[in-house]
Amino acid sequence: MTMTGKNGINIKPEKLIVLFDSSASLDEIKSIFKSKRSVIISLNHPSFEILKKNNIPQISPDEFLTQDEMEIIQKSVYELSDWYSKKPLNDILMYNDVNLGSLVQAELINVLVNFLKNFYMLYKITLKYPDYEFVCSKNISIILEKFSKKFNLLNTAKTSETLPLDLLNTNFELKFKNLSLKLKIDSSKLHSLQSLSENFSNLLLKSHINKNSKYFLFSEINTKKFSNLFQEMASLTDNYVIYNRRYPSIWDKESFQLIKKSKILLENEKTLNQNLDTSQRESLIKNILKKLANQNEIFEKFFIINNMPFWLIFKEIFYKLLKKRFFDYSYEIDLCNNLLKKYPFNAILLQNEIGPNEQILLQLGKSKNIPILLLQHGLIFDTNEAFIMNRYQGVLGRNSDYQLVWGDVDYQYRKKLGFNPEKIIKIGSPTHDLLFNNENSRGNYILLATSGPTTEDILDLSVKSNTKNIETIMKISKIVTSLNHKLLIKIHPSPDEFDPTELVRSINPDIQVIKTGNISNLIKNCSMMIVIDFSSVILDGHLLQKPVISIPVKNNNYGVPTAFNNNSCLIANLENLEQTILRIIKNENLDIIKNGTTSAQRYLSNPGKASKKLLSFLSTNQITD
Repeated sequence: MTMTGKNGINIKPEKLIVLFDSSASLDEIKSIFKSKRSVIISLNHPSFEILKKNNIPQISPDEFLTQDEMEIIQKSVYELSDWYSKKPLNDILMYNDVNLGSLVQAELINVLVNFLKNFYMLYKITLKYPDYEFVCSKNISIILEKFSKKFNLLNTAKTSETLPLDLLNTNFELKFKNLSLKLKIDSSKLHSLQSLSENFSNLLLKSHINKNSKYFLFSEINTKKFSNLFQEMASLTDNYVIYNRRYPSIWDKESFQLIKKSKILLENEKTLNQNLDTSQRESLIKNILKKLANQNEIFEKFFIINNMPFWLIFKEIFYKLLKKRFFDYSYEIDLCNNLLKKYPFNAILLQNEIGPNEQILLQLGKSKNIPILLLQHGLIFDTNEAFIMNRYQGVLGRNSDYQLVWGDVDYQYRKKLGFNPEKIIKIGSPTHDLLFNNENSRGNYILLATSGPTTEDILDLSVKSNTKNIETIMKISKIVTSLNHKLLIKIHPSPDEFDPTELVRSINPDIQVIKTGNISNLIKNCSMMIVIDFSSVILDGHLLQKPVISIPVKNNNYGVPTAFNNNSCLIANLENLEQTILRIIKNENLDIIKNGTTSAQRYLSNPGKASKKLLSFLSTNQITD
């Protein structure tokens, strides 16, 4: 069999390499593989799994990137994501006091990680196989052409016009009396649900404004998770404004009642979309993009990795991202400007500094001299090794005026990093208030909390990390089943979290996989909790006095966090997990409960009273920048 290449070149089967990225038809891959000396290289974990399930021999993509190379790529991605701050780009990107480029940073990190992984991997592949012809999809050929001209396009490969984050679906639960409806919905349907919720809330809720009191803005805050905070707000005279754009503030009876009783001011698109000129905004964005298009020389010098420029093959993806997001984000900027004109805010509270809506409020707040407060929202790796990752995940208050941390562990970490200790306030965790003095029972099931590989860290994209995560979940399921214990699995709420339902039910159909809701209710009634890697739910387990076992899966070189250094968790592997579970069942690890309580005390100030402490801090302190 002889194939004809892109430029009419005859491709000899014995010198053929198929680069499979899962966008092509498996039948075409099988047809090509009939050539005895052809080699198939899967380019990511999904394509690896497809070939594996069909018993097609392959070379794993992990063979072509070393740990050091992946770390270099990740570091480069973080540095490249700062493109918007370079002169003169930062001036061109300004729209109503907000740098539009900063708003795509988090998504650009995701796009760059996936692009540069392929870029560097194809570079290594062509070095190893210089005399081979290649067969690949059009998406891959755009990169491959930089390193080899000898390739043929797969006939059935589909070209994706969608950005990665547009493909994510959110697990969502709607409750109507005794009926619970669990859905997996895409971003457009989530937006429609949010619009419906806003119409409903605007019709039924009445604003209560205390004109002589202070005004505080909370953004992207989950109503149920912060239920204790909303309850505390109801008895105070300050004005609390809630503004959520990514997720509805109200989605069922419980969330509605919390909002209603709190007497907060609920702002949304419907209350703020007044006299916004779409045509003017569109004209301004087109002008910004036109000016950027004239900066090719800057981009060519900037987008380089290991002395290899890649701007010319990346620019199409880059501008696709900007064109798709800039118009939407400029609308969000206009909404926020209307919000900040509507109330004389004394402070704005955010939970991260990297999200687009958070960046908008941060920059607009700064321009109007409104103090910005960063409220900690989860456990972080409090290590030197994790500093860069923490910085680019927006969990360190680099641009905020105050950092409101959970407790002494995070206070000391930020102080060690050089932040002004007078601007680091130990508030506690409002989301954990309800767990103190809460009754829980020694339940009859073991709870597994998953937290799998992400799509913005190159080490998480490896076949090894993804395979180990899946194998770990399966092995845990087999072990718990063999011990005649019931297993519940609560998956992480991230939209791209691996769903193990099909796999674990093939092991034991009685295993429940729970995708929505508050994990604390599940922890209360479990006998012990197993977590994968490092997760905030470890703290929930300590507060509810449950034994916690952590099983390492990923190795991102983030160091060892405090929670793994103080004997509050049992660190196990798949080889000794069964024995570790049996020791807990036999009560041979009583110290772990006590150590967990001690650890929680270091992590959390103002136990059970964090919501009250937060509102008191806002009301009684003269917050200055």
